[in-house]
Amino acid sequence: MSDEGDIQRVINTYSQYASKGDWGMVLPLFLPEAVWEIPHLGMKLDGRDAIAATLTAFKDTMEYVLQINTPALIEVNGDSARATSGIRECGKSAGKDEGFEYLGIYADTLARTADGWKFRYRIFEGIGSHFFALTSGVAH
Repeated sequence: MSDEGDIQRVINTYSQYASKGDWGMVLPLFLPEAVWEIPHLGMKLDGRDAIAATLTAFKDTMEYVLQINTPALIEVNGDSARATSGIRECGKSAGKDEGFEYLGIYADTLARTADGWKFRYRIFEGIGSHFFALTSGVAH
């Protein structure tokens, strides 16, 4: 597979397994010293442990969630790469008859390692969020 294909697979793997809360598949996608920023929430997470704690806390507020990413625009420069991809995350808030939708852009810097491409830096640039009452909604 090409570098671009491998990087797109890292991004897709993140979205698929973050939706399931499968941190055993998500966290190895990050370098141990990786940084994840969410500027509109005033958050900067330094290191895989901080990222793990925040992902878990976010997921605990959701009964279910599905994160859908767009194909990334990827630029590879040796053992470093930059990728941007759109994201739509929607689901049901835990304990409420409330749905949500988050829209944004991920701007990623990745590093080639012996184990494949890994996130070095992720920035989630929020575009907007929506919350709405649900008349029904159950996890299947």
